[in-house]
Amino acid sequence: MASSQRTIQYTIPGREDFNKLSDEQKTRVGEAFDLFDSNKDGLLSYEEFRFVLRALGFELPKAQTFDLLIRHGQKPANWPLDQECPPVYRLFNLPTAQAIAGTLIRQRDPKEELRRAFRLFDIDGKGMITQDDLRRVSKQVGNNIPDADITAMIEEFDASGKGGVDEDEFLRLMMSKK
Repeated sequence: MASSQRTIQYTIPGREDFNKLSDEQKTRVGEAFDLFDSNKDGLLSYEEFRFVLRALGFELPKAQTFDLLIRHGQKPANWPLDQECPPVYRLFNLPTAQAIAGTLIRQRDPKEELRRAFRLFDIDGKGMITQDDLRRVSKQVGNNIPDADITAMIEEFDASGKGGVDEDEFLRLMMSKK
């Protein structure tokens, strides 16, 4: 009688996308891995891996991250060789996490990322970044920008004179920096 249990093959994802990331992006991936590798064994559990993805700005559905676990999670070193390892016990090592994160980062839509950044400034959803928004964010990050500089920034980039930078102006400004 044939076994109905399917064998789960561990595959190593390609690292081409990770290798194309900037040094800063590679560092962020490594720092996120180190931060959530709670027992510092160089391996991430499924939950730790989900936290790494969130820290990098990815809110993948559980089904999608579970699929990554099935395809790329490896057996723990002390798992018996002759036994199948259920996905929930599989782990992600640094090269695997880097490869997956690299692919996700390279697939990002830059405009959507900028829209998300815009919403971080415009927390009350008024459709523009105002002087008050810049002051708040400046204080949150510990970089108290002088009021005169904040006023000058808004005036410079507020093309229509409405008292703030709207999303289209923000996108144009940020895309011109790339």
